[in-house]
Amino acid sequence: MSWSKIAAVGGWSTVFPLKSVGIEVFPTEDIEDVGKFIRHIARSREYGIIFVEESLYDEIADVRAEFADSDLPAIILIPSVSGSEGLGTSIIRETLKRAAGRDIMAEE
Repeated sequence: MSWSKIAAVGGWSTVFPLKSVGIEVFPTEDIEDVGKFIRHIARSREYGIIFVEESLYDEIADVRAEFADSDLPAIILIPSVSGSEGLGTSIIRETLKRAAGRDIMAEE
């Protein structure tokens, strides 16, 4: 498998537009389906990136934990059509703080 595909999971209005740029979309409003989709996508070993709607972050805690130690696929949060909650930026900031030993994203 090549890990070369990109997938997006979330509400229809958030993920469907991504189809126009070649991303395979898995639209759902059912929280239980989100975890099933992510597991299915990750285990296929075809997708290097899985975009997940930011509003689903807390609902997929078990799935995130399951794949936390895996290099691929990368599970990346994207804002919904209603806007960003800032979770993606917060996660990147915390990751960079651990790696660099300080907050390199801090405004001076």
